[in-house]
Amino acid sequence: MLHPEVATCLNNLALVLYATNRLGEAEPLVRRALAIDEASYGPGHPAVAMDLANLSTLLHARNRLGEAEPPYRRALAIFEKSLGTDHPITVGVREKLAALEAARNRGT
Repeated sequence: MLHPEVATCLNNLALVLYATNRLGEAEPLVRRALAIDEASYGPGHPAVAMDLANLSTLLHARNRLGEAEPPYRRALAIFEKSLGTDHPITVGVREKLAALEAARNRGT
């Protein structure tokens, strides 16, 4: 099993790739980070939720809206349980999920 710090590095590199519109290259890194954090911390940890939110954001940006929704929902559930419903991170994920739902309803 890889150390969780490897997941952090993978996420950071994925964010750079995302920022430079290299979305196809970023996705496998985020998925690998998610696998490492799930193995290290378990499925309900906030680090896993952050990975899920990052994956959803990436999938949303790639217009893969149907794929983006389940990880957003899972991230939101973890954050609500671990941080509370009013925490800024929880609120941010809830807002991103709402934006995704709006985009799906518009058909974009």
